Amino acid sequence: MAETPEPTPEDPSQHLANRLDDIPAADGATVMRRMTTEKAADLAEYLDPNTAGDILSEMDPVHAASVIAGMEPEEASMVLSAMDPDDRVDVLQRLPKDLHDRLVGHMPADDKAEVHSLEQYPRDTAGGIMTTEVTSLLERYTIEEAVAELRRLSEQLEQMFYVYVVDARRHLVGVLSMRDLILAKPDKRLHEIMRHDVYAVPATMDQEEVARRMRKYNYLALPVIDDKNRLLGLITVDDVVDVLEEEATEDIHKLFGVGIEERLTSPWHYSYRTRVIWLIVNLGTAFLAAGVVAGFQDTIAALPILAAYQTIVSGMGGNASAQAMAVSIRGIALGEVDRSMLKRILIRETIVGFLAGVTIGIITWAIAATFHHSEHGVALGFVIFLALVFNHINACVTGVAIPFIMKRLGFDPAQSATIFATTFTDCGGFFATLGLAKLLMHYLV
Repeated sequence: MAETPEPTPEDPSQHLANRLDDIPAADGATVMRRMTTEKAADLAEYLDPNTAGDILSEMDPVHAASVIAGMEPEEASMVLSAMDPDDRVDVLQRLPKDLHDRLVGHMPADDKAEVHSLEQYPRDTAGGIMTTEVTSLLERYTIEEAVAELRRLSEQLEQMFYVYVVDARRHLVGVLSMRDLILAKPDKRLHEIMRHDVYAVPATMDQEEVARRMRKYNYLALPVIDDKNRLLGLITVDDVVDVLEEEATEDIHKLFGVGIEERLTSPWHYSYRTRVIWLIVNLGTAFLAAGVVAGFQDTIAALPILAAYQTIVSGMGGNASAQAMAVSIRGIALGEVDRSMLKRILIRETIVGFLAGVTIGIITWAIAATFHHSEHGVALGFVIFLALVFNHINACVTGVAIPFIMKRLGFDPAQSATIFATTFTDCGGFFATLGLAKLLMHYLV
C-alpha cells in the first residue's frame, strides 16, 4: 500500500498573506511596518496586488518605497498599478531613478501616461497631491445619459464626492447637486441644472494653502485645474490629512535640523549626512555663547556660584523661547498672522516675558537668599532676578520674531529656528547674569 505523502508546510509569508486579506488595509499596514524591509517585500509578493496596493497606500511613502524596492520588478509594478494614481506617484518619486524607470516601464500604457502626467508637478503642490480619478460629465448630457454614465463610473471609481461638469474641451464649467440630478426631468441637460459657482484650485498652488482652504470652507474635495481652466484632477479630504501630517513632520524635523525624509528606519549614513550640517552650525553658535562666558572669567573666579546660576538663567530662557516659537510657527503655518500684526505680537510677547521673568525671578531670588544667606544671598538673588527678567523678555521676543525673520529671508519659518533662538537665549542669559554680577560685585563679595 502506497504511503500518503505528508503535506508541505505552508510558507509563513503565505500564511500571513492569507490572514491580511481578511483585515482592513490600515491594520495590514501596521503589521507590515513592524517587519523588516526584506520580510515586508516578501509578504507583499504573496498578496493579491490590489490588497498589497491598499496596504502600501496606508503606509508612509518612504517606507512603502523601501518595500517596493525589495520586490521583484514585475510584482512591484503590478502592486503600483493597483494603487491610486496620487499614492502611486508618491511612492515612485522616492525610488532611485533607474528603479523608478524600470518599474514604470513594466506598467500598462494608461498607468504609465498617468504617472508622467502627475510627475510634471512638484510634490508639494496641488498637482502633486491630486488624483486623476475625478467624476466629470459633459454639459451636453441629458439627465438620463448622466445617470447612466454615473452608474458606469461607479464601478471604476471608489469615491464620488462631487460630480463636475465640463465642456467638450474639458474646461470646468460647473458642479452638480445629486438632489437636483435625481429630481430633474430625464430630458433636461446638465448645463440647465448645474451650479456655475464651482470653487477650484490651480495645480501650482502650494499644498499647505490647499489644506487651509479645504479646512476653512469644509469641503470634502476640491477640483484641480490648469491655467486654462481645464479639469485635471481632484484633491480629497484624506489627501489633506496626509498633507497636514507631512507638513507637521517636516516642520518638526526642520525645527531641530533633521532631514525631512528621515525616519527611525532610515539608513545611518542618511541620518548622519542630514544632521551633521546643522550640528556644525550649532557648534559655531555655541562658541559665541562660550565667548561671552570667557569674557567674564574674573567675575566667575570671584564668585564661582555664578557658574551654576547662569545655566538656570539661560535654560529658563530657552524654555520660554521654545514656547513663543511654537506659537509663532503655528500661526505662520495656519496663515493666522502676517507682518502687519508683528508689532502688536512683539508688544504682547514683551509683556508675557516680563511677567514670566518676574514670577520665575522672585522664586529664584527666594531660593538664592535661603541657601546663600551667609554669602550675600539677597544681593545674589537680586542679580539673578534681574537676569531672569531680562532673558525672559529676550527669549519671548526673539522666539516669536525669528520665524518671521527667516520667512522674510526666504527660508522655511521652522528651518533650524531653535539653533538661532538658543544662541540668543544662551548669550543673553550668560551676559545678563555675569554682566550684572560684575556691575554689582561689591554687593556680592
